[in-house]
Amino acid sequence: MSESIGMMEGAFFVPRTQLLQWINTTFDLNLQKVEQCASAAVYCQIMDALYPGKVAMGKVNWSAKHEYEFVKNFKVLQDCFDKAGIQKHIEVEKLVKAKYQDNLEMLQWMKRYFDIHVGERQMNYDALERRKGGVLPDWAKGGFHKNSAAGAVIGGGEKENKAASNSKMPIAKKAAAPKEAAKGTVVKTAAAATGAAAAKTEIKPVTAVSGGKCGECEKLRKEMQETVEGAERERDFYFGKLRDIEIMCQTASGEMMNVKDILKILYKNDDEVAAPQETETHTHTTTEVVQPVAVEQESF
Repeated sequence: MSESIGMMEGAFFVPRTQLLQWINTTFDLNLQKVEQCASAAVYCQIMDALYPGKVAMGKVNWSAKHEYEFVKNFKVLQDCFDKAGIQKHIEVEKLVKAKYQDNLEMLQWMKRYFDIHVGERQMNYDALERRKGGVLPDWAKGGFHKNSAAGAVIGGGEKENKAASNSKMPIAKKAAAPKEAAKGTVVKTAAAATGAAAAKTEIKPVTAVSGGKCGECEKLRKEMQETVEGAERERDFYFGKLRDIEIMCQTASGEMMNVKDILKILYKNDDEVAAPQETETHTHTTTEVVQPVAVEQESF
């Protein structure tokens, strides 16, 4: 059994913060960075929740710190994939390097796979109990989230992914809402959209703040808004590259594509795209100006 989860799906536009909130609240963890997933222990627990009995959790080393230890955990994960019939290649040599982008994409894939299989169902899963038996790092000792107590009900992830911008927020967002309101800033987070659309963050102006801190909060709001807009521009820029490559693949019709053309798309920037248009306009204008002068000289 395998599901095709393409790179252009909305799953691969889910931001880092939303992924960490989901993994922490669902499995009672306290991850601070996506790179902490490089040990594969977290990936093993996600699959253990989906396929009880198919993951040898007793072999998972939660305190792994070195690449050779990470590899052993990935072998446990690969064994689960084989038993469950999941046809996905795990790029172990990249993931164990603890690079952000590689583990971000793996975690995005894991969340999408989890949401597809859990769907609207809810199931009891004691994440902390399943981790017991070995030495646990501080971020895996549990007790961080009330909603992730022993035997907590998890599920309904597919419904969250399909929600619109005005849909209910995930559990982690609900828990954070009172603190955000106290600061006078309301953050409205849309769920990850499918296709080309990605999750957007709308920051509303401060309405009322006690203690004369309105100016400071307004300055913070503007800084946050600039950060969000910059992230969205960067997202659209790279999405445009992926879209151009996708169109090139669709029009190739089984023919071999030129690697240089693909690299040209990957490394081009906005200045390189705009330059030919400016040159063409300048040349055309010059031609129109020169023609009348030449005619006058011939008449004279």
